[in-house]
Amino acid sequence: MNTPSNSGAIIALAASIRELANTYILNALSRHGVGDLLPAHGAVLHALFEAGPLKMNELAERIKRKKNTVTGLISTLESRGYCRREPDPQDARSQIVLLTEKGEAIRRIQEEISADLLQVVWGDVGEAEKAACTQTLHKVLRNLQQNEPNNI
Repeated sequence: MNTPSNSGAIIALAASIRELANTYILNALSRHGVGDLLPAHGAVLHALFEAGPLKMNELAERIKRKKNTVTGLISTLESRGYCRREPDPQDARSQIVLLTEKGEAIRRIQEEISADLLQVVWGDVGEAEKAACTQTLHKVLRNLQQNEPNNI
């Protein structure tokens, strides 16, 4: 049973939270007239908003995803006009990912949706509860990462 005190429900709860958050994001994007982005693209765009152009491996590290996953996300974003890849002038084996004008234009929308989503997520949760929840989830994530066959 998925009661608040049932610690065995953590994975189901996390999955439900993620699913509802993704639905919220897709609906918000749609309200802004953006129908070609998925929630998974948000991490890539956010990293590029914060850091500017990044090498593919730096981007993968920053968003804590495997390089082949990031390559797929970048390919999709590139085909939709949000970013582009250029050869790294300092390393011919590497590529740099840069935002295009269209990618930069989505920044305000992403910031607004993120702020709104956080407000909905936390709702009536107090500051101490937020801190405890976040701290505990970080520990859970660390535990899973330490037991992953190919640690990220």
